[in-house]
Amino acid sequence: MTTPELSTGAQATLHKDVLLFKAFGWITENPYNEKTNPEGIINAGVAANGTIKQMLVDKLNSISGSFEESDLEYNSPNGSPELRSEIADIFNRHFSPSKPVDSGDIVVTNGCTSAIEMLAFATCDPGDHILIPTPCYGALDNDMTLRARAVATTVKLPLEEAMSVSQISYFERAITDIENGGGRAKVLFLMSPHNPLGVSYPRDVLRRFFEFGRRHSLFVVVDEIYALSVFDHSDTVTPFESVLSWHDLDSYIDPSSVVVLHGLSKDFGLNGFRMGWVLSPWNKDLLRAINSYSPFGYRPAYTDRLIAKFLADHKFVDSMLETSQQRLADNYHSAIEFLASHGMRYIPCTAGHFVWFQMPTKMCANTLAKLGKVAQNEVTGTSWTRENELVVWENMVRKDHVYMPTGQAFFSTEPGWFRLTFAIDKDQLALALKRLSSIL
Repeated sequence: MTTPELSTGAQATLHKDVLLFKAFGWITENPYNEKTNPEGIINAGVAANGTIKQMLVDKLNSISGSFEESDLEYNSPNGSPELRSEIADIFNRHFSPSKPVDSGDIVVTNGCTSAIEMLAFATCDPGDHILIPTPCYGALDNDMTLRARAVATTVKLPLEEAMSVSQISYFERAITDIENGGGRAKVLFLMSPHNPLGVSYPRDVLRRFFEFGRRHSLFVVVDEIYALSVFDHSDTVTPFESVLSWHDLDSYIDPSSVVVLHGLSKDFGLNGFRMGWVLSPWNKDLLRAINSYSPFGYRPAYTDRLIAKFLADHKFVDSMLETSQQRLADNYHSAIEFLASHGMRYIPCTAGHFVWFQMPTKMCANTLAKLGKVAQNEVTGTSWTRENELVVWENMVRKDHVYMPTGQAFFSTEPGWFRLTFAIDKDQLALALKRLSSIL
């Protein structure tokens, strides 16, 4: 008897593993809990804002109420009018838009993962390329390629050029290579504030990206998911400026080519509610296309109603965001004090939930020697390689019980880099750093 074959696309997924997600099973089997499992794995890797958890739980409990008959009905797949109105108000209060954002400019999805996939469907034919600067969020390849079958093309950048206008030359070469191979680039995907670097793109760099997009007829998607997690507003750092705030955007690119992403998961600490949104005040055809996909990203009617009610309390939301930013700043300073005291290189950041840092070569050598991977007389000459990085990382998670994703999960061009999430409970952060210290 012959079993029918899966589709070509489905067969490709059978051999596709996302390194960023590899450790999740280990964490689930042995999660840290102060009372019931104090030796468990501390999750200092997932970008989730744990600094405001209790505030959120208390607030949601106070407004959750009882179910209503409308909660039993089909919801608006693109977001209820009340919800989209409150999301528009978030943009108008906090993103300084050049023109007020209207609820009709927004499509709500079940998380930004779905939003990114829908955008890949709407902007690319199978085989079209989406350009992404590295290092970058490690699940983008999955989001863009698994079903939409676009090609997520990472553009390898030296770390010192990641926020420089000089990086445009790397994108020009990438476009040339794609076209010489008979391909077509359709999208440039940016994150500002950046994941994993935790900084905002300077205005001049964004301008050059927009001009690059115009030259090559690209959509430019700017994921601003960490926009309200900027915790350093000092005059000495590059400020975050939403693309929505640019009064002269049309001087550099046709605004209909520009799309903005945002959502609940990061700034609002509500990862589990799975809610993101696509915004484009300039391209109604694109929004209509995303609207047509939105039934594949339904959320429960109750969720939309609860979050609309949550966002409608502007006093609480604004206070929560202020508290979040202060706590993120406090935890960040604890993390970098630790890194600096151990002589570790890190990228100073101003936003987000994490810091990008490089483990010392000595830690790599000592771990490999302890595991019997290198002889004692070979320790001095041991250095970071991609293979060594994975061995050290797995040992750190499974044996030392601290989870941080490896740089390879973010397509880092240099081995030995990791992303430490400091946006966790302050006591857990201290314990994670203590455990890390013991293996350094």
